[in-house]
Amino acid sequence: MEGKKHTKRKRYSTFNFTTMSKKLDKITDSEKGSKRKSSQAVDDNSTSLVENNILKSSLLPHNLLTKKYDYYESPKFSTKQIGPIKSYSYNTYQGLFKENNEDRVSVCSSVKKPAASKMKVWPKISYFGVFDGHGGEECSEFLEKNFLNYLVENPNFPYDIKLSMVESFQKIEEDFFKKFCNDKIETSNNSGSCALVTIIFDNKVYIGNIGDSRAIMSVCGGTKVKQLTLDHKPDNIKEFERAIKNGSKIYLDDNDDPDRDESKLKFIKDKIELEKMKEIKENSTEEKIFRVYPSDLAVMRTVGDIKAKKKEFGGVPESIINIPEIFIYDINSNDDFIVLGCDGIYDDLSNQEVINAAWMAYKHRAKEKNYDIHESTQEACDLVIRVALEKETTDNLSCIIIGLEGIEKFLKTNQLKEKVNSNINNFKKEIKHSSSIK
Repeated sequence: MEGKKHTKRKRYSTFNFTTMSKKLDKITDSEKGSKRKSSQAVDDNSTSLVENNILKSSLLPHNLLTKKYDYYESPKFSTKQIGPIKSYSYNTYQGLFKENNEDRVSVCSSVKKPAASKMKVWPKISYFGVFDGHGGEECSEFLEKNFLNYLVENPNFPYDIKLSMVESFQKIEEDFFKKFCNDKIETSNNSGSCALVTIIFDNKVYIGNIGDSRAIMSVCGGTKVKQLTLDHKPDNIKEFERAIKNGSKIYLDDNDDPDRDESKLKFIKDKIELEKMKEIKENSTEEKIFRVYPSDLAVMRTVGDIKAKKKEFGGVPESIINIPEIFIYDINSNDDFIVLGCDGIYDDLSNQEVINAAWMAYKHRAKEKNYDIHESTQEACDLVIRVALEKETTDNLSCIIIGLEGIEKFLKTNQLKEKVNSNINNFKKEIKHSSSIK
């Protein structure tokens, strides 16, 4: 997540998806995705990878998959299918401009039954978490190592996942404050983290979101893209109203000087003025970020951030909250895969572009006649992060891709086509050979 940045840059880098797409075959038409900078569709002048839908071609610029980055490691990936999950892969990277990686990811493909559970038959449950830290890595690391235990040990889990998530986030923040923070503002730990937690079981997806990480889904071979969560940014009307009601103030940050005069900040008074400022941000060539005062955070829901939440530290109680927004979806046969990403993934990529990047990898694998769904998903995760790096995002980068039935059908269909074409070609050769003998 974005903290206080002290360097300015243009909103978009020189890397352009349009340039890349010239190396690819003709594309199909479909709906356009939405940039993180706006919830509206990308306009016709967008630097989209493809102006509309997924690629017919699986050709990839070679340097995208082979380019070397300092300390970059290949994504980890699954080796077997579990229930509706056909594959998964995950990775986290510090990025090009950060000295440290404050992000953490956590995956447990088969959650074990806790000792205290009275359930006779424990269901197949899978867990995925993206924890986008800021102000230090302590909070995101605490979540990575402990949140799953808090969740499964909650007495409501898995009967009421919504309630168990809410209570678990409240409890883990309390314990984090006790372990890492003290009553002295000068020495207390002030790290915090966004959290995007996904539980899959009983053919349902449960997503708990705190902050501005995002979950999206490819549907029907990429012809549709669903945004599964909402970003808890200061310009979100619901978050804005809560902040104002509880005594916080929202402003549009266009000055990265850490020694600026805070008395000159222009605070947004109401929803009408907020819409005007959103339009200014939208049309600006410089990067502008909505922030909440006095914490200067660029997000309205977090775990941690004691100085933003405790009145004795100058914080505003109930303004920055740790309550997750819960989203529940049924898994259908046309669902291809889910992408869980920190905000660094989406800062300069639309939802559609992220999905396109993953599909490029899957199609590349199919073209190379490598239909292993696990390795294909690893390459998809790898390519999403690499494309974000090419766009020169300034943040840490974390991504999880969860393959579902749709992507399995795609790979199997292509494998079957390849087998049929091979049999036809062999038959033609036999006929030709037989004719030549006669």
